[in-house]
Amino acid sequence: MSTNGENNDLKELKDSDTLNGTYKKTGYSSKGTKRLLTLDLIYSAIIGVLGGVISSLIPFSLLMKWYPFVGGTQLVSGHHVIWGSIIYGLTKNKKNIVLTMLSKGILEFLFGDPWGLLIIFVNVMEGVLLLLGFYIMEKLGEGKSKLGWGIAGAFGNFFQAPFFWIIQDRWYLHWSLWALAFIFALISGVLITGLLGRTIKDGLIKAGVPTTF
Repeated sequence: MSTNGENNDLKELKDSDTLNGTYKKTGYSSKGTKRLLTLDLIYSAIIGVLGGVISSLIPFSLLMKWYPFVGGTQLVSGHHVIWGSIIYGLTKNKKNIVLTMLSKGILEFLFGDPWGLLIIFVNVMEGVLLLLGFYIMEKLGEGKSKLGWGIAGAFGNFFQAPFFWIIQDRWYLHWSLWALAFIFALISGVLITGLLGRTIKDGLIKAGVPTTF
């Protein structure tokens, strides 16, 4: 009799652990916040590592060595932040943006980035600003639109330009070159971080990559 009761309990437990034939959601969450799933953590690690490898080993800036337009390399700088856009599109969990950028920054540091530990801070800063950009766009009802993604991408990518230029003491350059660098960073954020990131996200979803929302 007790055996039958145990079997019934196991059956009920199994039924509660599956939702319409899908696997049970695992992970952790804090009260009042969106649940962070194990798949979120896996995606954040994989995409962060991919971003770290590409950013460290592929010299995209060589494509834009424009002189006398100092700062022309900022036109491709958005590829550093696009990983945050992709993870946001696959999970709709803004916390994953920071996790992804953190793992990316740690890998870049381990690959011997010339900025040392500072590169981790820069990646986290970009992730937080991208998160803030998507948060604002969601509040304005543009979280899914191309406009919203473009603005969020620009917000996430723009501030690294003045940050690096200030710590490199480039005060000797004409103000117009500073303006060009910032404009290029803004454009790159819109086109690469935002719009290209949205396109890649859509392609991954159409290819059958599971989402967590």
